[in-house]
Amino acid sequence: MRGDSTSERKAGYDLSHGMWLEKAGDVEGARTSYQSAIDSGHPGIAAMAATNLGTLLAGHGDPRGAAAAYRHAADSDHPDAAPLAAANLGSLLAQLGDTEGARAAYRRALDSGHVDAAPRAAVRLGELLLDQGDVEGAREALECAVASGHPEDAPEAAFSLGYLLKQQGRHEEARAAYQTAVDSGHPVAGSMAASNLGFLLAQLGDTEGARAAYRRAVDFGHPEFAPRAALQLGTLLADLGEAEEARAAFRRAADSDHRQAAERARELLADLG
Repeated sequence: MRGDSTSERKAGYDLSHGMWLEKAGDVEGARTSYQSAIDSGHPGIAAMAATNLGTLLAGHGDPRGAAAAYRHAADSDHPDAAPLAAANLGSLLAQLGDTEGARAAYRRALDSGHVDAAPRAAVRLGELLLDQGDVEGAREALECAVASGHPEDAPEAAFSLGYLLKQQGRHEEARAAYQTAVDSGHPVAGSMAASNLGFLLAQLGDTEGARAAYRRAVDFGHPEFAPRAALQLGTLLADLGEAEEARAAFRRAADSDHRQAAERARELLADLG
């Protein structure tokens, strides 16, 4: 059957139709269509359909069915579907409390070297290992994700690595990791890293470096982190006796939509007079 071009075309149609039905919101129709593509036995098509089915079921209250679908895809030799399914399986198993299964799935995706699945799995593996108290294992996984240069996962990993290293008292390494995230320009990881870098440098007595890092965090403009960084920057500048610049930073926080930061900024502005 696998060599039958007609059956292969049918399987490809079922996969495409399942994707169309899923986009249209027909969950049961998509499920049936994906399953038909899986049952066709055509390796590549079946693997892609199983990955899609896993994502569909995971998002609609059937984690066990999703895990089975992801395992089917992960066990295939498909160069994209297998590692992506393994990474997804790891996240799903972690949510279900199967930490050993999650570790194995993440490791499988990481070892694949897939351009997207491997960095994603490395970040999640690092987080999982850190939760389990395996600090060195977590550090190695996060470093692997950072080294990948992936535009989404590498900045997130750099931020997490910076936080881990700071907790270990490895301040210079933490500084470098945070800076990597900042330099990536990632709107979330970069903003968080800039704020944390500012706090770290202030603790280390590097007020100029802290000032620059806080300004960078403010410039990212993230609705959650920029106002908080503006508060930290204002406090730093006030402590340095630079009242006018401190007022400017506090005003920026006060004018934000961040309720807590805006309220605190107005209080600090009043204190400055």
